Amino acid sequence: MNRPMLYICYSINDFFAREAGISLTGFFENNPDYEPEEVFFIDYGIRPINKEKLDSIATHYGRRITYLKAKSLTNELKRQFPHLKSWRGTMAPNAKAFVDEIFPDYVERLLFIDADTVVAGSVAELKTIDMSGKALGVVPACLRKKDFGKGKIKLENGNQMYFNTGVLLYEMNNWRRENCHQMIMDTLHKKINLEWPDQNLLNNAIPESIIKLLPPKFNYLTHYYHPRQEQTLLHKGNWYSEQEIEEAILRPAIIHYLGGWIMARPWYEGCRSTHTEEYLRYKALSPWRDSPLFVHDTDTKPPTDFRGKLCYWQLKQYSKNQPYRLTLIIDKVCNKLFRVMDKFQELKEKRKSKGKDDKKTSI
Repeated sequence: MNRPMLYICYSINDFFAREAGISLTGFFENNPDYEPEEVFFIDYGIRPINKEKLDSIATHYGRRITYLKAKSLTNELKRQFPHLKSWRGTMAPNAKAFVDEIFPDYVERLLFIDADTVVAGSVAELKTIDMSGKALGVVPACLRKKDFGKGKIKLENGNQMYFNTGVLLYEMNNWRRENCHQMIMDTLHKKINLEWPDQNLLNNAIPESIIKLLPPKFNYLTHYYHPRQEQTLLHKGNWYSEQEIEEAILRPAIIHYLGGWIMARPWYEGCRSTHTEEYLRYKALSPWRDSPLFVHDTDTKPPTDFRGKLCYWQLKQYSKNQPYRLTLIIDKVCNKLFRVMDKFQELKEKRKSKGKDDKKTSI
């Protein structure tokens, strides 16, 4: 039986062109045995100047980039399902849910990588990993079942695991055989909370029976925590062995500089990630080697209100050498204060609205 070739893909708008290019540079540096002649970029408005830079990376390593269009597809879905939100002004992440409509039929195994990553090691293991009939390979988030149902993280389909969608491995034949497209459409019709659009959608649409767990080194998320806390965090949910955890921390294959954490993203000055060096190394090899790092608003314009100061202080605690339990206590206290402030603001707005209504009635 012939094993399928492993293709890689990024889906970006122009804002993340630099970070995707640096991630791609790391991929080629650490995966010289990558077989296909092409890599894929789903184009959500990449400017010609940045396409030239991306193309120059691929050419340097003897490959080419195939740009795919999916904007009309996701825009139509957003029209049909208004609760399917964009993420930071773009529908690019939502393309992950509709790969069967976007990619050519010859793509049988696909590694979908977010732009806010660095590929710092080999992904060769994913070429030969036995998917055992599964449609989607994922790395679980470091959560326990009791953490679900709170805020933005909800599972309404009976799954016991919530996974991060920054790195996904698709077995396309299985994806089509299981009719994952229909599962996703059915989930959209249920109008569940899609605050994190692609992530909440896929977690609630794809059943665990067709999900394959990948080692955490392929979507390493906890690098902004102090190592003393990180070990405890990675044991949550009991998804990983000690060996897998140690390998993820010491030799991550894909570092995911997750989300909006002020200290976690190395393209900002002052990043506290324990794996900032990898980003800077591949940036120096990329066409963006001379581009400056960003300065975060909290550095140029520190928060002046109590809520902003409290949030900024809370974020800083993650990278400190203190017991993980202490960080949990700090989180609970801060989050309780945030809820009290939200409740107070809600009551204030209700009183303001009632005052306006009373004034209209008296007139």
